[in-house]
Amino acid sequence: MWIKSHQYITTLNIFENVDKPNPSDEELNAQRKCTRAYIVVLVVIMASVIYITMLSYQTVTTIVDKPTLDEYANLPKSADCLCTNLSIPHHTFINFDPQFHEVCKSHFIELNGEWMSLLYDLYKDQRDNKRNLRTFQGMAIFHFQAIQAMCRMVIMAVNNELTLFLNSTLTTVEILELDLFEKKINAIINNFCLNTMRSSFLYSLQWIRNMYSGNGLISALATNWYPVIAFEAAIGTIYMKAQKYNLSSCNCATMSACVEPISLELNSGSNWTVPGMMIGCLPLESMLESTLECIYDQDCLDTITETLLAKSILPLSSARTRFKPINTTKLITIASELFIEDWGVEFAYERYFTSCQPKICSYTLSERFRIKDSMSTIFTIYGGICILLRFIIPIGFKFAYKCFSRRNRQVTAMDTT
Repeated sequence: MWIKSHQYITTLNIFENVDKPNPSDEELNAQRKCTRAYIVVLVVIMASVIYITMLSYQTVTTIVDKPTLDEYANLPKSADCLCTNLSIPHHTFINFDPQFHEVCKSHFIELNGEWMSLLYDLYKDQRDNKRNLRTFQGMAIFHFQAIQAMCRMVIMAVNNELTLFLNSTLTTVEILELDLFEKKINAIINNFCLNTMRSSFLYSLQWIRNMYSGNGLISALATNWYPVIAFEAAIGTIYMKAQKYNLSSCNCATMSACVEPISLELNSGSNWTVPGMMIGCLPLESMLESTLECIYDQDCLDTITETLLAKSILPLSSARTRFKPINTTKLITIASELFIEDWGVEFAYERYFTSCQPKICSYTLSERFRIKDSMSTIFTIYGGICILLRFIIPIGFKFAYKCFSRRNRQVTAMDTT
């Protein structure tokens, strides 16, 4: 067996010239040497190729056509998914259901409700009988009308801004991952609620306040200015004099935000200070400087209704508001928060994904060559190497043989001389 194998190896000739079936011994010997060189070089090269191929990594790009949300969730984070719709309206995946302060939908500001009707009748009685209007009986109707107007203005402003916001768009070329989507949308919503919405409303409110004070408008209730008639030499002169509040320490001529606690005239003739309720130069300013303490307190409301000989009225529930403590939280603070108890905002990634409609997702991974791919690569290289070696080995052998022969001739010539 060994003898046969040795004989096969020593006589193997893959460079046999079919056109010359009986080569000389020298040619045959050269062809067999080329064969051995070919086999050695081929084995070395292929061993190197196999080693490198099995240890190297390949870059594989995978394309997923029209992925579902579940399919997308299972893709690597490096996946790129282009949106079909680049601009997506906010209303397709964001919902708002703002909950306003309870006072804005309460019986205390109901236009034709019992409470407002009672307060209006009180004002008419005070006015018609020329009694002091700077009391609860004379000013309460305007206080609650100011709250009513503020609620209406806030609700209208919020609804208008929400319409604009929900019709604006989110522009994304590639679909956002869930985590990034949540962070981005939360940032957009917070910016809208805390900055855009509040800034817009507070600017409008401040503009109204500045207009009242800057133009020196005179209240029909004579709460900031009142007429004075002076007679001199049988000539009457009428001029306006500024009201003073807070024990005459604040003058409406220099400051429109002067306020002081308002009092209820009791049936006994004494005055009772209504907790948290203010009177001042203008109903708007006094309302903003007031709290809602009294309408959360049953005892306070009972004192008022008993004095006015009216039916008992239920207070608001302190459990339904986030604006606390109630006895120190002014309406200006509540107004700066847009009377919002809860924005009721929610957003859905599923609806965003559906609106984006990714057509194609692609991702690239670097991984070791798989057996199937490795074998395909090795056989491809093997075929090319075989062809290349069958061409190079004979040429290289002939070149080396010529160089060796020339050197031998030169050495022989030198020895002869």
